Amino acid sequence: MKSTASYNQLANVITITRILGVGLIFWLTPYTTNFMQLCAISIYSVICFTDFLDGWVARKLKIVSDIGKILDPLADKILVLVFLPLLEMQIITSFPVFIILSREFAIMALRVVSAKNGTIIPATIAGKIKTAFTLPVCGILLARVPVEVVTLPSFLKPLEYLRVWIMAWPGWTISVLVWATVLVTIWSFLDYFGSFIWQQYVQKFSGDQVKARKALLSFIPNGFSLANLFCGLASIGFAWFHKFDTVALLVLLAMIFDAVDGPLARRFGTDSQMGAALDSKADFISFGVAPGLAITMILDLPSPFFFVSLLAGFLFYASVHFRLKRFNSSGHTAYFEGLPSPVGAGVVMIGYASSLFSNAWAFLGLSLIVSILMISKIPYPHNDAVKNHTFLKYLRISTGTFLFLTIFNLLGVPFSASFYIPEILFGLTTLYVIFPVPSLIFGKK
Repeated sequence: MKSTASYNQLANVITITRILGVGLIFWLTPYTTNFMQLCAISIYSVICFTDFLDGWVARKLKIVSDIGKILDPLADKILVLVFLPLLEMQIITSFPVFIILSREFAIMALRVVSAKNGTIIPATIAGKIKTAFTLPVCGILLARVPVEVVTLPSFLKPLEYLRVWIMAWPGWTISVLVWATVLVTIWSFLDYFGSFIWQQYVQKFSGDQVKARKALLSFIPNGFSLANLFCGLASIGFAWFHKFDTVALLVLLAMIFDAVDGPLARRFGTDSQMGAALDSKADFISFGVAPGLAITMILDLPSPFFFVSLLAGFLFYASVHFRLKRFNSSGHTAYFEGLPSPVGAGVVMIGYASSLFSNAWAFLGLSLIVSILMISKIPYPHNDAVKNHTFLKYLRISTGTFLFLTIFNLLGVPFSASFYIPEILFGLTTLYVIFPVPSLIFGKK
């Protein structure tokens, strides 16, 4: 009877051995000789093998136990703590270790919360890949510690050849392995987190997966709206400190996020009053408040014309406010009434980023014209109308291409500095601005 009980605990004994082995590695580190280093690596290799062995034994002999379900993930978390001695021996920097360890504790917290709610987060393929990738990388890092070479017993000499070979690797290969581990770690966390959120929503909607999926999909367009809002808030701060290139960059990014959130919400069928309100607030901040403040700061006309700078910025802000209020009351149509505020803000900030409006009075004229166009009743084509017009379709493709190139230019990417990319983008957006002119002259839409 006693032997049978011991037999049933075999997998748990293997798991406990892994925990003790990690403690032994901590005791051996930091090591100063290749003998101690190879001993630590040997122990580490054995305990990594037990990570596979205990589960295999439990399944093969059908001795899976409740205590084993607790010990095995605990031992896995303790095994990852081997990165701490590597940090002490200065083989890895603190940030990757922070990401890797944070993931482990975050997953543990998710499992605890999930279990409390009566659900279980199953092991995912991402988690298995993360383990299969992280453990060898950790072993390689253990071999990268510079140590004093001493005489070794013959059974350790094959490992010594392997250690010397790993020490000969160029530094960039180790950096690639470390950051690849970080990326796989983040991927596996997002995979587990996605599974956790999905289970919570299925439970929230009483097992109705259709409603749960729709609720989750609503986070995607709202996420882009939040990104739009973040760009707007950040650009206000940068405008205050006269970082106008960064303001232009953030406004252009906000334009991209704004162009994505609405179509995604309609495609997923997740339109909601909350999402519309969030989108409107984000547009108000990113395309009204931020550019209005930037215009005032960029102009900075000398006395006695400083009040003109204030009025120009306020007029732009007020025009966007009026434009958005009118849009919210009229709803979506094939044509906008007045220049869309994202385009207006984009034109002004692209004009600043180009060399065309380096003169303060020219930039003032540009901001005033755009402000007037936004509060006008001139019809500007929406996406539905663009799809049915060949010129506008090609214009949209060209504008989108140079929009991304201008973002690269503002980020300081070298290849974009030799071309007049902001100037070309300004020209393309101007074509959209003047597109209604022939219709107004000849009375056609």
